[in-house]
Amino acid sequence: MEREWAEGKEEINREFEPGDGFVPLLVDIAFFVSAIRAYRMAKNARERRNEIQKILAARDWYLYYEDKRTGRRVLSESICMEFEHERQTAIKLAQMNYDVVFAPVGLFKRDQKKFDVYLLRDTIILEADMKCVTSTNPDTIANRIISGSHQASRIVLDIRSDISAKDLIDGLRSGTGKNKLLKELLIFYKNRFYVLPVKLIWSKNIFKILKSEKGYT
Repeated sequence: MEREWAEGKEEINREFEPGDGFVPLLVDIAFFVSAIRAYRMAKNARERRNEIQKILAARDWYLYYEDKRTGRRVLSESICMEFEHERQTAIKLAQMNYDVVFAPVGLFKRDQKKFDVYLLRDTIILEADMKCVTSTNPDTIANRIISGSHQASRIVLDIRSDISAKDLIDGLRSGTGKNKLLKELLIFYKNRFYVLPVKLIWSKNIFKILKSEKGYT
């Protein structure tokens, strides 16, 4: 299935209106932490899905974006987003069928490494760090991967340059070669979306995948 995102197409961008039924309040971080813990301890898909729905239904989220096609949303505890490029990348992820929840500030201790977002889809919650790349230098790609891997085992790379597929692969391989922290990369590149496990990046197929007319998920 071809995977493309609508560049700059913000179909819905409105404040979240809570429903009439009872939903948990994110007054402090306790509810969010308990929901994440319950998700990790869940015994089956139904229990995991229930915890995900609790997180998404909480009243205090600010809604940055909701996609008409996928129904996925970008949520944050704050009305102000620190970096515009993060908002833009999060919107692309929602268009690729992920709910994007920015990690609450109170989740981390002062000196703790911070990842950017939780990606929610069906019964899965993924922690991810987001990187926007405007350079055509493979070393820049590698350095962003290495720095991001200290925050999370998954990195979203939003490539906004015309770097060639060959140079991009060089950067991906330099950043993942001896990196034991990383599981996979989620990449926006030339109007396509790719979910690439580290092993695939080192396979011969990576050249065919990144040069194809279709994305890879």
